[in-house]
Amino acid sequence: MSAAITEQQTSAGRVVNSSKQDVDAPLRKKFGLKWDEYRQKWAAASLMEYRPEFPLFVRIETKFRCNLHCKMCIHSRPELERGYSYEGEMKFDTFCRLIDECAEHGCPSVGMNHANEPLLDKDLIERINYVSNSGIMDIHMNTNAMLLTAEMSRRLLDTGLTRLCFSLDALTKETYKKIRVDADYDLVMSHIDTFLELREQRRQDLPVTRVSLVLQEDNEHEVDAFREYWVDKVEYVAIQRFVPVSPFENDEEDELARAYKSAPIQGTQRCSYAWESVFIHGDGLVLPCAAHRARKIAVGNIHKNSIHEIWNSSIMEELRTRHKEGNVTGLRLCPTCIR
Repeated sequence: MSAAITEQQTSAGRVVNSSKQDVDAPLRKKFGLKWDEYRQKWAAASLMEYRPEFPLFVRIETKFRCNLHCKMCIHSRPELERGYSYEGEMKFDTFCRLIDECAEHGCPSVGMNHANEPLLDKDLIERINYVSNSGIMDIHMNTNAMLLTAEMSRRLLDTGLTRLCFSLDALTKETYKKIRVDADYDLVMSHIDTFLELREQRRQDLPVTRVSLVLQEDNEHEVDAFREYWVDKVEYVAIQRFVPVSPFENDEEDELARAYKSAPIQGTQRCSYAWESVFIHGDGLVLPCAAHRARKIAVGNIHKNSIHEIWNSSIMEELRTRHKEGNVTGLRLCPTCIR
C-alpha cells in the first residue's frame, strides 16, 4: 500500500509542503541531536515564541541574474526591475566573511540564492564548499534546472549541499511554456531525472530534493496532478502562494500588489520571517523577507554593519513586535503580502 501524503504549512504562511516520508530523516541521520535542536528552535521561532540572538537562516544572493523570464517574476518585468536590481556581484571574500560570522554565531542554515539562478555563479561550488567546511549544517539552493547538466549534478553531489529545490510551476509542457519563459521543458525534466538517478547510484541521502509550484491562474488546474506526480520522485512538493510583482507607489491600495486570491493557505497569514531569517543581496543590502519588493524595506547593509547588529536592530525588533501583535497596518509591503 502506498504511503499517505502528509501536508505541512511553512512558518512564513505562504507554502504548503506535501510528502510521503520524513523529510528530516536523512538530515537527522547526519547531524543527530544537533539537527533536532535546530528544528525545535525553528518551530518555536515560527510561532514567534523564541527570538534567537542570530538568524536561524541566512539566504545570500550573490548577483541579480537569471537565465529565464518567468511571468510571475521580477526578471520578466523590465519596467519594475530597476527598483529591485543592482550592479555587480558579491565578492568571494565578502561571502566568506558573512559565512564566518554565521559560523561564529552558530547559525544552522544558509541559502545559496534568492531571486537569482545560482548555477550562473562560476564560484558556486567553491562557495558551497566553504559553507560546508565552516560547520553550518543546512545548505539550501533553488534552481530552475536549465543549467543542471550531468557534470554539474556530479559536482553538486560532491559538496555538502543538503537541500536542492527545483522550481517548475507546471506539470504539462503546455502550461510550463506559458509560465517559465525561455525555459526548455524537456531539458529541465531530463536534468532533474539525471540528478535523481545519479544520487541514487551513489546511494546518497542528500541533498534532500523538492519541486515547487507557484500557484497562478495558468496552473491551478494542475496542482493535484503535479503533487501526485512528484511526491513519489522527490522528498517533498511545495505549493506556494503567489504575491505579484507591482509598483510600490500605491502601497496597500494597489490591488496588483496583493496575493493571488487562490492560495494553498486561505485568509490572512502571520509572517514569521523576522523571527527566523534575513536575506542578503550581492550589493550588501539586507532584507527582512523573501518578497520581490523587499529591497524597498531593507533593514541594513552588511558593508556598514554585521549581520548580528542588523538582526538586533530597532527596525527588526519593530517588525517582530508588529507581526506578533498582528498589527501590520501602516507597514510597507507587509499588508499586501500576508492577507
